[in-house]
Amino acid sequence: MEKKEARGRMNRVVILGVLAGFIALWGCDESGGSGKNSVDIDVVTEKIVAPEFSSDSAYYFIEKQVAFGPRVPNSEEHEKCGVWLANELRRFGAEVIVQEVRSKAFNGKILNLSNIVGQFNPDKKKRVMLYAHWDTRPFADKDSVRSNE
Repeated sequence: MEKKEARGRMNRVVILGVLAGFIALWGCDESGGSGKNSVDIDVVTEKIVAPEFSSDSAYYFIEKQVAFGPRVPNSEEHEKCGVWLANELRRFGAEVIVQEVRSKAFNGKILNLSNIVGQFNPDKKKRVMLYAHWDTRPFADKDSVRSNE
């Protein structure tokens, strides 16, 4: 008797499985979609074209920055280079924020520093952030030749 019941349950499982398969296939149209219940979605992809990198242009900007001389805080070269960098960012369309900072060095000297932030498309959620030092340190750590600098 137990074998008949087990066979009966097995037959019901097989029949239900086949029936479920037919129902699933019946709900699909020929294109593989889900028939009248399907929704066509047009996917729009935006092609992003990156600007070409110009090594000559990059070298020009580095050369221009270095031409100011050592950009040690509190020096005229530091001030002029900072103004030039901010103006160049503006010229390229950036919204510029200059954060002026007065910081005390280990030797007690006050250093006038500035962070120059150039923002492009600040309203966008996905952006790239790049940081770079543009100034020169006022002293070299562990320099045995010029220990007083």
